[in-house]
Amino acid sequence: MTDEADKRERPRTTATRGRRFKPHALELTDGGRLVLDVDGSIEHIDAQGATMQHWMPEDPGWPDEAIRFGLHPQPPTIKPHGRSVQGSKPPRR
Repeated sequence: MTDEADKRERPRTTATRGRRFKPHALELTDGGRLVLDVDGSIEHIDAQGATMQHWMPEDPGWPDEAIRFGLHPQPPTIKPHGRSVQGSKPPRR
C-alpha cells in the first residue's frame, strides 16, 4: 500500500436538488473566512478558527452570503408533463 492510497479525499455529497458546489474560501478583512462546502453550506469562521455562523442553501440568509461566491439561488425545477395528455398535440395537416 502506498502513501497515496491513505490520502483519500472526503466523499463528495450532493446538495439539495442534486447541485454540487466547488469548495472555496474567501478571506475577510477582519481576519476571518467564509467557506463554501460541496453541499452548498457556508460557514463564517473567525480569525481563531471558530465557526461564528452557518448557512445551508435552504436558509433565508444563504443568498446574501452566497452572492459573495458568485452564486444565486435557483428556483426548483418543475417536472414536465408527458405527451399523453389529451389535446396537447397539435393537429396533423
